[in-house]
Amino acid sequence: MNDEELISGLLSGEPETVELVRAWMRASFVPYRSRLASDLEDLEQEILLEVTSALREDRFERRSSLRTYVRTYVSHKCIDQLRARARREWLDVDALELPSSAPSPLDRMASTEMTDLALRILEETPEACRELWQMLREGMKYREMSERLGVAEGTLRVRVLRCRKAALELRETLQGKKTNG
Repeated sequence: MNDEELISGLLSGEPETVELVRAWMRASFVPYRSRLASDLEDLEQEILLEVTSALREDRFERRSSLRTYVRTYVSHKCIDQLRARARREWLDVDALELPSSAPSPLDRMASTEMTDLALRILEETPEACRELWQMLREGMKYREMSERLGVAEGTLRVRVLRCRKAALELRETLQGKKTNG
């Protein structure tokens, strides 16, 4: 296959041509494989896109074969990648001050307040609501709950909704007392 046929095949996405160009690229990666190992897959995709764009925009001047052009392109891209790595600013891991995984005092206080609020809401809700929530907490389905309580599933869903609304209203009331009191 001549270069024009290869270019045409690559631009039209013919699998055999794409695989041939990828094989050229992989062969060109060999001298850089150990230093760019973690980046090679991404680099291969990036180079294939750039070579395809260059061919589509007719930037391939045909001074060499397409194979030589691709191999040279890969080599230059790998060198650029290695230079970019050398310019990165590396940090001393031992000198880093990592955030603690423990919750901050503010987070602990907020969590305690939320727990206290939830317990107060639970104390002040009717026993029937607490029973429904306990069943939901145990992972029961509405069908199972309705059978246990001897009510229709739709009725049970309405009860759960009403209990939820009542709990939300109670929360608003208790939070209002806290901020106003």
